[in-house]
Amino acid sequence: MVLAGLGLPGLAAAQGASRANLSAVVAPAAAPGGGNAKNTAAASQTFSPDSVFVNPDVRPQFTGGEAALVAYMTKNMHYPETARLKKVTGKVYIRFVLSAEGRITDASLVRGPGSGLNEEALRLVWLMPPWQPGYQRGQAVRVVCTMPIEFQL
Repeated sequence: MVLAGLGLPGLAAAQGASRANLSAVVAPAAAPGGGNAKNTAAASQTFSPDSVFVNPDVRPQFTGGEAALVAYMTKNMHYPETARLKKVTGKVYIRFVLSAEGRITDASLVRGPGSGLNEEALRLVWLMPPWQPGYQRGQAVRVVCTMPIEFQL
């Protein structure tokens, strides 16, 4: 049987552990020329499209919540035959950027046990339907996420 350990609190914890490795821009650009109070307030509400947040005000969420995420993984996960024969189990950590529109971009392997499990976890992440995006000060923003996916026989 295949199980996916994918709680959103676990997702947040995994992200917290990897913050030191991120080179993301998390601050809005300053108002050009110093500006007046009106321009400064507007600048504080708009973020560069290149900004990537680690811990936004509102965290992104798989559409339908945690139960829908587990259902998606259960339905679409295929335990690789190589891993099954070698009885390889464990967690695969995948890092990706969730766009302001809720689409997966820049997915990559952080670490995993190999034997086909890493590739299967990446495949599952790349094929995910759109998420509900993260928000910073009311604006949808890009958010870096690290997702643990657990494989068990």
